[in-house]
Amino acid sequence: MLGKLNRTIAAAVAICIALLAYQLSAAQLEGMEAPTDVTGADCRMCHTDFALNFEYPHPPALNAECTSCHKTTGEKGHGGLVAEGRDLCLACHEDKKDHNPAATCFSAGCHSDIHGSDKDKFFIASRTEEYPGFFQSTEGASFVGSSVCLACHDDKCTWWGQSIHSAGDYDEHKAPELQGCESCHGPGGNHYGRLAGIGRFEEAYTDEIDQVCLKCHRDEMYMPDYEDSTHVKAHISCTDCHTPHDLTNKANLKLSPNEVCFSCHKTKRVDFKRLSAHLVDTTDARTGMLCTDCHSPHGSANGAMLNQPLEELCMSCHVDKAGPFIYPHAGTDATLGRGCTTCHTHHGSSSPNLLTINGRGVCLQCHTEMATNHGGGATCWTAGCHSQHHGSNTNYFFIN
Repeated sequence: MLGKLNRTIAAAVAICIALLAYQLSAAQLEGMEAPTDVTGADCRMCHTDFALNFEYPHPPALNAECTSCHKTTGEKGHGGLVAEGRDLCLACHEDKKDHNPAATCFSAGCHSDIHGSDKDKFFIASRTEEYPGFFQSTEGASFVGSSVCLACHDDKCTWWGQSIHSAGDYDEHKAPELQGCESCHGPGGNHYGRLAGIGRFEEAYTDEIDQVCLKCHRDEMYMPDYEDSTHVKAHISCTDCHTPHDLTNKANLKLSPNEVCFSCHKTKRVDFKRLSAHLVDTTDARTGMLCTDCHSPHGSANGAMLNQPLEELCMSCHVDKAGPFIYPHAGTDATLGRGCTTCHTHHGSSSPNLLTINGRGVCLQCHTEMATNHGGGATCWTAGCHSQHHGSNTNYFFIN
Protein backbone atom coordinates (compact mmCIF):
# COMPACT_ATOMS: atom_id res chain seq x y z
CA MET A 1 0.00 0.00 0.00
CA LEU A 2 2.81 2.34 0.92
CA GLY A 3 4.68 1.48 -2.29
CA LYS A 4 1.66 2.30 -4.41
CA LEU A 5 1.26 5.60 -2.60
CA ASN A 6 4.90 6.48 -3.24
CA ARG A 7 4.52 5.79 -6.96
CA THR A 8 1.41 7.95 -7.07
CA ILE A 9 3.22 10.79 -5.33
CA ALA A 10 6.18 10.43 -7.72
CA ALA A 11 3.88 10.60 -10.71
CA ALA A 12 2.16 13.67 -9.28
CA VAL A 13 5.52 15.35 -8.78
CA ALA A 14 6.45 14.53 -12.38
CA ILE A 15 3.22 16.07 -13.61
CA CYS A 16 3.84 19.18 -11.57
CA ILE A 17 7.31 19.52 -13.03
CA ALA A 18 5.84 19.02 -16.50
CA LEU A 19 3.28 21.76 -15.89
CA LEU A 20 6.05 24.08 -14.78
CA ALA A 21 7.91 23.27 -18.00
CA TYR A 22 5.20 25.01 -19.97
CA GLN A 23 5.84 28.22 -18.03
CA LEU A 24 9.58 28.14 -17.33
CA SER A 25 12.34 28.62 -19.83
CA ALA A 26 15.02 26.00 -20.42
CA ALA A 27 17.48 28.19 -18.49
CA GLN A 28 15.17 28.31 -15.48
CA LEU A 29 14.71 24.51 -15.53
CA GLU A 30 18.45 23.87 -15.69
CA GLY A 31 19.69 21.97 -12.66
CA MET A 32 16.21 20.86 -11.56
CA GLU A 33 16.33 17.17 -10.62
CA ALA A 34 13.91 14.97 -12.59
CA PRO A 35 12.13 12.16 -10.74
CA THR A 36 13.52 8.64 -11.12
CA ASP A 37 10.11 7.08 -11.65
CA VAL A 38 7.59 8.72 -14.02
CA THR A 39 5.21 5.79 -14.36
CA GLY A 40 1.82 7.08 -15.48
CA ALA A 41 3.05 10.50 -16.58
CA ASP A 42 2.56 11.91 -20.07
CA CYS A 43 6.13 12.28 -21.33
CA ARG A 44 5.11 14.94 -23.86
CA MET A 45 4.41 17.43 -21.10
CA CYS A 46 8.17 17.81 -20.65
CA HIS A 47 9.55 16.46 -23.89
CA THR A 48 7.43 18.39 -26.36
CA ASP A 49 10.36 18.82 -28.73
CA PHE A 50 10.66 15.04 -29.12
CA ALA A 51 7.03 14.40 -29.99
CA LEU A 52 5.27 17.11 -31.93
CA ASN A 53 5.54 19.34 -34.99
CA PHE A 54 7.64 17.03 -37.19
CA GLU A 55 6.76 16.71 -40.85
CA TYR A 56 7.74 13.05 -40.58
CA PRO A 57 6.99 11.97 -36.97
CA HIS A 58 7.93 8.56 -35.61
CA PRO A 59 4.55 7.05 -34.64
CA PRO A 60 5.54 5.95 -31.08
CA ALA A 61 6.66 9.48 -30.26
CA LEU A 62 3.66 11.11 -31.93
CA ASN A 63 1.21 8.82 -30.11
CA ALA A 64 2.92 9.14 -26.69
CA GLU A 65 3.89 5.45 -26.82
CA CYS A 66 7.24 6.31 -25.26
CA THR A 67 7.35 3.06 -23.33
CA SER A 68 7.76 1.21 -26.63
CA CYS A 69 11.39 2.28 -26.46
CA HIS A 70 12.00 3.85 -23.01
CA LYS A 71 11.77 2.67 -19.42
CA THR A 72 9.80 4.78 -16.97
CA THR A 73 12.18 4.01 -14.12
CA GLY A 74 15.67 2.66 -13.64
CA GLU A 75 18.93 2.82 -11.73
CA LYS A 76 20.10 5.76 -13.83
CA GLY A 77 16.77 7.49 -13.90
CA HIS A 78 13.82 7.26 -16.24
CA GLY A 79 14.30 7.23 -20.01
CA GLY A 80 16.65 4.26 -20.36
CA LEU A 81 16.06 2.04 -23.41
CA VAL A 82 14.05 -1.15 -22.94
CA ALA A 83 16.48 -3.11 -25.17
CA GLU A 84 20.03 -2.74 -26.42
CA GLY A 85 21.27 -2.12 -29.96
CA ARG A 86 19.20 -3.22 -32.92
CA ASP A 87 16.89 -5.37 -30.78
CA LEU A 88 15.13 -2.18 -29.72
CA CYS A 89 14.04 -1.42 -33.30
CA LEU A 90 13.46 -5.02 -34.37
CA ALA A 91 10.71 -5.33 -31.77
CA CYS A 92 8.57 -3.41 -34.28
CA HIS A 93 10.58 -3.62 -37.51
CA GLU A 94 11.12 -7.36 -37.65
CA ASP A 95 11.15 -7.27 -41.45
CA LYS A 96 14.49 -5.39 -41.25
CA LYS A 97 16.35 -8.10 -39.37
CA ASP A 98 18.70 -8.68 -42.32
CA HIS A 99 19.31 -4.95 -42.71
CA ASN A 100 22.27 -4.67 -40.38
CA PRO A 101 25.25 -2.64 -41.58
CA ALA A 102 25.68 -0.73 -38.30
CA ALA A 103 25.86 -1.60 -34.62
CA THR A 104 22.53 0.13 -34.01
CA CYS A 105 19.94 1.44 -36.40
CA PHE A 106 20.37 4.98 -35.08
CA SER A 107 24.16 5.18 -35.08
CA ALA A 108 26.81 5.72 -37.76
CA GLY A 109 24.77 8.35 -39.55
CA CYS A 110 21.69 6.21 -40.19
CA HIS A 111 18.25 6.73 -38.56
CA SER A 112 19.57 9.17 -35.98
CA ASP A 113 16.51 11.46 -35.91
CA ILE A 114 14.58 8.70 -34.19
CA HIS A 115 11.72 10.84 -32.80
CA GLY A 116 10.95 12.51 -36.11
CA SER A 117 12.33 14.61 -38.91
CA ASP A 118 11.36 17.63 -40.95
CA LYS A 119 13.57 16.62 -43.87
CA ASP A 120 13.66 12.86 -44.32
CA LYS A 121 10.91 10.27 -43.88
CA PHE A 122 13.45 7.66 -42.82
CA PHE A 123 14.81 9.95 -40.06
CA ILE A 124 18.28 10.04 -41.61
CA ALA A 125 19.80 13.37 -40.68
CA SER A 126 22.83 12.87 -42.90
CA ARG A 127 20.69 12.98 -46.03
CA THR A 128 20.66 16.74 -45.63
CA GLU A 129 24.47 17.03 -45.50
CA GLU A 130 26.12 19.00 -48.24
CA TYR A 131 27.94 16.56 -50.51
CA PRO A 132 31.68 17.23 -50.18
CA GLY A 133 32.70 15.80 -53.55
CA PHE A 134 33.18 12.35 -55.03
CA PHE A 135 36.70 11.67 -53.78
CA GLN A 136 36.45 13.98 -50.76
CA SER A 137 33.51 11.95 -49.39
CA THR A 138 35.73 8.98 -48.56
CA GLU A 139 38.85 10.74 -47.31
CA GLY A 140 40.26 8.95 -44.26
CA ALA A 141 37.68 6.15 -44.45
CA SER A 142 38.51 2.48 -43.90
CA PHE A 143 37.65 -0.38 -46.26
CA VAL A 144 34.77 -2.62 -45.13
CA GLY A 145 34.42 -5.18 -47.96
CA SER A 146 31.68 -5.88 -50.50
CA SER A 147 29.72 -8.17 -48.17
CA VAL A 148 28.96 -5.16 -45.94
CA CYS A 149 27.85 -3.12 -48.97
CA LEU A 150 25.57 -5.85 -50.29
CA ALA A 151 23.83 -6.19 -46.93
CA CYS A 152 21.97 -3.01 -47.87
CA HIS A 153 22.39 -2.72 -51.62
CA ASP A 154 21.55 -6.22 -52.81
CA ASP A 155 18.51 -4.83 -54.64
CA LYS A 156 20.79 -2.63 -56.76
CA CYS A 157 23.21 -5.45 -57.58
CA THR A 158 20.88 -8.23 -58.69
CA TRP A 159 23.35 -9.54 -61.25
CA TRP A 160 26.47 -8.42 -59.41
CA GLY A 161 27.71 -11.99 -58.95
CA GLN A 162 27.66 -12.51 -62.72
CA SER A 163 29.33 -9.22 -63.54
CA ILE A 164 33.02 -9.24 -64.40
CA HIS A 165 33.51 -6.52 -61.79
CA SER A 166 32.60 -8.94 -58.99
CA ALA A 167 35.58 -11.14 -59.86
CA GLY A 168 37.87 -9.08 -57.65
CA ASP A 169 35.58 -8.97 -54.62
CA TYR A 170 37.68 -11.20 -52.40
CA ASP A 171 40.92 -11.53 -54.33
CA GLU A 172 43.63 -11.57 -51.67
CA HIS A 173 46.23 -10.71 -54.30
CA LYS A 174 44.56 -7.36 -55.00
CA ALA A 175 44.76 -4.28 -52.83
CA PRO A 176 41.49 -3.33 -51.06
CA GLU A 177 41.05 -0.33 -53.36
CA LEU A 178 40.85 -2.74 -56.31
CA GLN A 179 38.28 -5.10 -54.80
CA GLY A 180 34.54 -5.07 -55.38
CA CYS A 181 32.25 -2.15 -54.59
CA GLU A 182 34.97 -0.07 -52.98
CA SER A 183 37.19 -0.22 -56.06
CA CYS A 184 34.74 2.22 -57.66
CA HIS A 185 32.89 3.93 -54.80
CA GLY A 186 35.88 4.30 -52.48
CA PRO A 187 36.23 2.94 -48.92
CA GLY A 188 32.90 2.58 -47.16
CA GLY A 189 33.90 3.33 -43.58
CA ASN A 190 32.30 6.81 -43.73
CA HIS A 191 29.08 5.58 -45.26
CA TYR A 192 26.63 3.37 -43.31
CA GLY A 193 23.66 5.34 -44.57
CA ARG A 194 25.40 8.70 -44.89
CA LEU A 195 24.88 9.84 -48.46
CA ALA A 196 27.75 12.26 -47.98
CA GLY A 197 30.10 9.45 -46.91
CA ILE A 198 30.57 7.48 -50.13
CA GLY A 199 31.52 8.07 -53.76
CA ARG A 200 28.17 8.58 -55.49
CA PHE A 201 28.32 8.52 -59.28
CA GLU A 202 25.14 10.56 -59.60
CA GLU A 203 26.99 13.37 -57.81
CA ALA A 204 30.28 12.97 -59.71
CA TYR A 205 31.67 15.04 -62.56
CA THR A 206 32.42 13.18 -65.79
CA ASP A 207 36.17 13.44 -65.31
CA GLU A 208 35.83 11.94 -61.81
CA ILE A 209 33.86 9.01 -63.20
CA ASP A 210 36.46 8.51 -65.92
CA GLN A 211 39.26 8.54 -63.35
CA VAL A 212 37.57 5.70 -61.48
CA CYS A 213 37.03 3.57 -64.58
CA LEU A 214 40.45 4.25 -66.07
CA LYS A 215 42.07 3.04 -62.88
CA CYS A 216 41.52 -0.47 -64.28
CA HIS A 217 40.66 0.11 -67.96
CA ARG A 218 43.42 2.48 -69.01
CA ASP A 219 45.26 -0.23 -70.97
CA GLU A 220 42.22 -0.94 -73.13
CA MET A 221 42.46 2.28 -75.11
CA TYR A 222 44.96 4.73 -76.54
CA MET A 223 44.70 7.60 -74.10
CA PRO A 224 45.60 10.54 -76.41
CA ASP A 225 42.78 9.53 -78.78
CA TYR A 226 40.38 8.99 -75.89
CA GLU A 227 41.11 12.34 -74.26
CA ASP A 228 40.68 14.08 -77.62
CA SER A 229 37.50 12.22 -78.55
CA THR A 230 34.18 13.88 -79.25
CA HIS A 231 32.60 11.97 -76.38
CA VAL A 232 35.02 13.25 -73.77
CA LYS A 233 34.75 16.80 -75.10
CA ALA A 234 30.97 16.53 -74.85
CA HIS A 235 31.31 15.34 -71.22
CA ILE A 236 30.00 11.86 -71.97
CA SER A 237 31.18 9.66 -69.11
CA CYS A 238 31.75 5.90 -69.03
CA THR A 239 28.55 5.32 -67.04
CA ASP A 240 26.43 7.08 -69.66
CA CYS A 241 26.95 3.97 -71.80
CA HIS A 242 28.05 1.24 -69.37
CA THR A 243 26.47 -0.09 -66.20
CA PRO A 244 29.09 -1.46 -63.81
CA HIS A 245 26.75 -3.67 -61.79
CA ASP A 246 24.87 -5.75 -64.36
CA LEU A 247 26.13 -8.15 -67.00
CA THR A 248 23.68 -7.36 -69.80
CA ASN A 249 26.32 -8.09 -72.45
CA LYS A 250 30.06 -8.58 -72.63
CA ALA A 251 30.78 -4.86 -72.44
CA ASN A 252 28.32 -4.18 -69.57
CA LEU A 253 26.44 -1.77 -71.82
CA LYS A 254 23.17 -0.34 -70.55
CA LEU A 255 21.38 -1.33 -73.77
CA SER A 256 22.20 -3.32 -76.89
CA PRO A 257 25.24 -1.79 -78.62
CA ASN A 258 23.37 0.07 -81.36
CA GLU A 259 20.64 1.26 -78.97
CA VAL A 260 23.30 2.86 -76.77
CA CYS A 261 24.46 4.92 -79.76
CA PHE A 262 20.96 5.76 -80.97
CA SER A 263 19.95 7.00 -77.51
CA CYS A 264 22.05 10.11 -78.27
CA HIS A 265 22.40 10.01 -82.06
CA LYS A 266 18.68 10.01 -82.74
CA THR A 267 18.88 11.32 -86.32
CA LYS A 268 21.04 8.34 -87.30
CA ARG A 269 18.24 5.99 -86.30
CA VAL A 270 16.08 7.76 -88.91
CA ASP A 271 18.83 7.48 -91.54
CA PHE A 272 18.93 3.71 -91.17
CA LYS A 273 15.21 3.54 -91.99
CA ARG A 274 15.55 5.29 -95.35
CA LEU A 275 15.05 3.69 -98.78
CA SER A 276 18.60 2.35 -98.87
CA ALA A 277 20.74 1.93 -95.80
CA HIS A 278 23.38 -0.20 -94.23
CA LEU A 279 21.73 -3.07 -92.42
CA VAL A 280 21.68 -2.58 -88.65
CA ASP A 281 19.72 -4.40 -85.99
CA THR A 282 19.16 -2.90 -82.58
CA THR A 283 18.25 -6.20 -80.91
CA ASP A 284 20.65 -8.78 -82.35
CA ALA A 285 24.02 -7.71 -83.75
CA ARG A 286 24.32 -11.01 -85.62
CA THR A 287 21.64 -9.94 -88.09
CA GLY A 288 23.20 -6.61 -88.99
CA MET A 289 26.05 -4.21 -88.52
CA LEU A 290 27.09 -2.56 -85.32
CA CYS A 291 27.89 1.13 -85.08
CA THR A 292 31.21 0.04 -83.62
CA ASP A 293 32.05 -1.84 -86.83
CA CYS A 294 32.88 1.58 -88.22
CA HIS A 295 33.24 3.88 -85.21
CA SER A 296 35.39 3.69 -82.09
CA PRO A 297 33.41 5.05 -79.12
CA HIS A 298 36.61 5.56 -77.11
CA GLY A 299 38.28 7.81 -79.65
CA SER A 300 40.27 7.58 -82.84
CA ALA A 301 42.87 9.46 -84.82
CA ASN A 302 40.39 9.56 -87.73
CA GLY A 303 37.51 11.94 -88.31
CA ALA A 304 34.12 10.99 -86.82
CA MET A 305 35.98 8.56 -84.55
CA LEU A 306 36.22 6.04 -87.42
CA ASN A 307 38.18 2.84 -86.85
CA GLN A 308 40.12 3.45 -90.08
CA PRO A 309 40.44 6.25 -92.64
CA LEU A 310 37.13 6.48 -94.50
CA GLU A 311 38.10 4.86 -97.82
CA GLU A 312 39.97 2.02 -96.12
CA LEU A 313 36.94 1.41 -93.94
CA CYS A 314 34.55 1.23 -96.92
CA MET A 315 36.85 -1.00 -98.90
CA SER A 316 37.25 -3.43 -95.99
CA CYS A 317 33.76 -4.66 -96.92
CA HIS A 318 33.41 -3.50 -100.54
CA VAL A 319 36.60 -5.16 -101.75
CA ASP A 320 35.43 -5.31 -105.38
CA LYS A 321 35.40 -1.51 -105.51
CA ALA A 322 38.94 -1.14 -104.17
CA GLY A 323 41.03 -1.57 -107.30
CA PRO A 324 43.70 -0.69 -108.21
CA PHE A 325 42.39 0.09 -111.68
CA ILE A 326 44.23 1.02 -114.86
CA TYR A 327 41.58 3.73 -115.32
CA PRO A 328 40.53 4.85 -111.83
CA HIS A 329 37.55 7.12 -111.33
CA ALA A 330 39.05 10.25 -109.79
CA GLY A 331 36.01 10.86 -107.58
CA THR A 332 36.48 7.56 -105.75
CA ASP A 333 40.13 8.32 -104.99
CA ALA A 334 40.44 10.26 -101.75
CA THR A 335 43.67 11.85 -102.98
CA LEU A 336 41.88 13.26 -106.06
CA GLY A 337 38.38 13.92 -104.77
CA ARG A 338 36.15 13.25 -101.78
CA GLY A 339 36.43 9.50 -102.10
CA CYS A 340 33.38 7.33 -101.50
CA THR A 341 31.38 10.25 -100.09
CA THR A 342 31.57 12.03 -103.47
CA CYS A 343 28.64 9.83 -104.46
CA HIS A 344 27.51 7.91 -101.37
CA THR A 345 26.30 8.74 -97.90
CA HIS A 346 27.28 6.60 -94.94
CA HIS A 347 24.19 5.54 -93.02
CA GLY A 348 21.13 5.76 -95.22
CA SER A 349 19.68 7.63 -98.17
CA SER A 350 16.37 8.30 -99.88
CA SER A 351 18.11 7.35 -103.15
CA PRO A 352 19.09 3.81 -104.20
CA ASN A 353 22.53 2.44 -103.34
CA LEU A 354 23.14 5.04 -100.62
CA LEU A 355 23.59 7.72 -103.30
CA THR A 356 23.62 11.32 -102.13
CA ILE A 357 21.49 12.39 -105.16
CA ASN A 358 19.16 10.28 -107.24
CA GLY A 359 19.72 9.46 -110.93
CA ARG A 360 22.03 11.47 -113.19
CA GLY A 361 22.28 14.22 -110.59
CA VAL A 362 24.98 12.37 -108.70
CA CYS A 363 27.23 12.50 -111.79
CA LEU A 364 26.28 15.99 -112.84
CA GLN A 365 27.50 17.48 -109.58
CA CYS A 366 30.98 17.02 -111.10
CA HIS A 367 30.33 16.55 -114.83
CA THR A 368 28.25 19.68 -115.35
CA GLU A 369 29.24 19.92 -119.03
CA MET A 370 27.27 16.74 -119.73
CA ALA A 371 23.95 18.11 -118.55
CA THR A 372 22.45 18.79 -122.03
CA ASN A 373 24.11 16.41 -124.47
CA HIS A 374 24.07 13.22 -122.41
CA GLY A 375 20.56 12.49 -121.22
CA GLY A 376 19.30 9.46 -123.08
CA GLY A 377 19.34 6.89 -120.26
CA ALA A 378 17.76 6.99 -116.84
CA THR A 379 21.20 7.13 -115.30
CA CYS A 380 24.70 7.47 -116.59
CA TRP A 381 25.60 3.91 -115.62
CA THR A 382 22.63 2.04 -117.09
CA ALA A 383 21.81 0.97 -120.63
CA GLY A 384 25.34 -0.26 -121.17
CA CYS A 385 27.04 3.10 -120.60
CA HIS A 386 29.46 3.97 -117.76
CA SER A 387 28.66 0.86 -115.74
CA GLN A 388 32.21 0.44 -114.40
CA HIS A 389 32.02 3.78 -112.63
CA HIS A 390 34.31 2.85 -109.72
CA GLY A 391 37.13 2.15 -112.15
CA SER A 392 38.00 0.03 -115.19
CA ASN A 393 40.93 -1.95 -116.51
CA THR A 394 39.66 -1.86 -120.10
CA ASN A 395 38.02 1.47 -120.89
CA TYR A 396 38.96 5.05 -120.10
CA PHE A 397 35.26 6.05 -119.96
CA PHE A 398 34.33 3.12 -117.69
CA ILE A 399 32.17 1.56 -120.38
CA ASN A 400 31.84 -2.20 -120.08
